[in-house]
Amino acid sequence: MSSIWSAIDIAGTGTSVDQTWLDTIGSNVANMNDAVTPGNPVYRAQYVVAGERVVNGPAGSPGVAEGIQVEAIDLGPATGETVHEPGNPLANAQGNVTYPVVNLGTEMTDLAQAQMSYQANAQVMSHAKSAYASILNIKA
Repeated sequence: MSSIWSAIDIAGTGTSVDQTWLDTIGSNVANMNDAVTPGNPVYRAQYVVAGERVVNGPAGSPGVAEGIQVEAIDLGPATGETVHEPGNPLANAQGNVTYPVVNLGTEMTDLAQAQMSYQANAQVMSHAKSAYASILNIKA
């Protein structure tokens, strides 16, 4: 990205990753209280793995970093956390249910970080757009 639009393009990759991050946090929080009978599949928390977005350069030259991308979505433990709740309608004969392993404190911290990152990338795009508009309005 060697155009004058590079700042917008790179910040755009950041907002894309941030949106995925926000979506996974929302999914984790929405499903954190989904109990199942032990032995059944339990919701697995999702964690975004981001990395540098590299575009290949001309033949024989190294790639050029042009932002960030989602490389993977890691999943939390498949076993969940077993809790003794004999009054729960999903409890097994021993009175146990299984919940997903999701830490609300961690999710809220991640949410604050993802929101700040999204806002920063959006602000970069806004400032770059204003700067480009000012350049186009310069009269010689």
